[in-house]
Amino acid sequence: RYVMALSTDVEYLNSRDATIMGSRNGHAPIYLWYTLTRKGYDGMRKDVERCMRNAITLKEMLLKAGIKATLNELSNTVVFERPQEEAFVRKWQLACEGDIAHV
Repeated sequence: RYVMALSTDVEYLNSRDATIMGSRNGHAPIYLWYTLTRKGYDGMRKDVERCMRNAITLKEMLLKAGIKATLNELSNTVVFERPQEEAFVRKWQLACEGDIAHV
């Protein structure tokens, strides 16, 4: 009951935030440091290149399907029209706000 009193709906996350003041887990910086140390510069560069290729591919696929989509040149975030079916939004955990979604 106390958690529910502090929780708020976060539309773009498609979930409720039950953390104190939107705080983040302290483990994330440790995992980030570990990953950066393990992969190194070249490993991270390869990951970024793969993410960029995937974003371009997704944008092209959405446009071919007749769905308006945008992708900024130096970003891997694809912004597109929010699907009308809420079940689809929930299934794929799309980040939505108003009539747009992004991944």
